[in-house]
Amino acid sequence: MPMRSSVRALALSAALGLLAACGPASPLAGPANTPAAALPTYTVYPTYTPYPTADLAGLFCEYDFCIGHPPDVPLFDLEVVNQTVTNRSGYAQGNLIGFDQQFYVFLVWSQLAGEFDPAGMIDFILRGDTAQDPTFSESLGGRTVSFALLASTASPDVLPFGLAAAWKCGDRAFGWKVYTSVEGQGMDFLRQALARFGCSGGR
Repeated sequence: MPMRSSVRALALSAALGLLAACGPASPLAGPANTPAAALPTYTVYPTYTPYPTADLAGLFCEYDFCIGHPPDVPLFDLEVVNQTVTNRSGYAQGNLIGFDQQFYVFLVWSQLAGEFDPAGMIDFILRGDTAQDPTFSESLGGRTVSFALLASTASPDVLPFGLAAAWKCGDRAFGWKVYTSVEGQGMDFLRQALARFGCSGGR
């Protein structure tokens, strides 16, 4: 895949350097000076606190495919940002990034030269990150998608959680990676992004 990893790494570092860390949560204060005998006895059950859901109402459509993204986080061509010409995105290959303070996404694609290798695409898009074992496969948006949670990210202090994914559409392989500030949110982003994904080459 004709992509410049060193240039891309510099752009990734610069983009992540713009992100600000979230502030600490405020502790909850309990009741004070309450006699122990006056307190009622309750059975405490574990509760599930859902993470904030993603809003992927934005839609990127170019290079003969469309994919969902947060409306306030536009996707743009990494090579245009780097002011290069030879590797700018097109139908055959490309790469996009988008980010804000709590979200970073990286999308690559390449025209297939043989059989689709989802594990190889995930390894490619990891770019120095480490994936957790195992890799999962699931039907998302009507296509088989392979994905893995990340054990490390490029910005562990700001965006410590991540997920990498790969899928095929027509004659192209797609790789997608996200960093988030909230555990578990990467899968929600992936599902919503692929719910709106389509390419002119078919499945």
